[in-house]
Order: sequence, then C-alpha cells, then structure tokens
Amino acid sequence: MKEWTQQQDLKACVLEYEKQNLGLISDIAKHGCEGGVTGIIYYKETEDFHDQHEDELWDMIDSHADEHGLKRGQILNHIAPDPGSLAQLKNSIVWWAVEVTAQELLAEREGNS
Repeated sequence: MKEWTQQQDLKACVLEYEKQNLGLISDIAKHGCEGGVTGIIYYKETEDFHDQHEDELWDMIDSHADEHGLKRGQILNHIAPDPGSLAQLKNSIVWWAVEVTAQELLAEREGNS
C-alpha cells in the first residue's frame, strides 16, 4: 500500500489519509495540522511532500491569492508570516494546503460546496 503522502494529488492524499485510518478529514479541517498529522510532522516529511506536490501547491497558492484579490507574496505572508528557513516555509505551505484541502472535502461532504 502506498503511503498517503505519495498519492497523485492533494485531494487523493487527504482521502487516503482517512482511508488508511490515520485520522479524520474533519479533524484536519477543524483543528489543522499542528496537532500532528502522521506523515507530515517533521520538516523532512513536509519538505518531501512539498517537493513531490510542488506544482499543485503553488497553483493552489496562486488560486487562493487570485480569489482574495491578493498577490502571491501577500498570501504567502498569511501562510508563513516569518519563516526562518526554506524548510519552515515548505512546512507552512504543506500544512496550509492539507488543511484547505480537508476543509474543501468536508464542505463537499456536508453539501456546502
């Protein structure tokens, strides 16, 4: 079985996370990744996840910036206000993207999409 973090896209990753009984999408959506999401806890894990899904992550950043009438730098400042390293920036981007994806999936489930 493939690791949940190795799926083809973010939506598939988050769905697989729940399918493998690692946790609930609703918990990620409501409480975020800070409490610990198996597979994206340590910087090495979030850096690997970022690098594997880099194009989709940055497309997501651009999309959210456009939706809110912001520039990429402004949305990045919201996601990672003061990263001390590239590893911290990647970590913040990954957590943000997984949280947003979980929120979108939860909204779909609840019929609020």
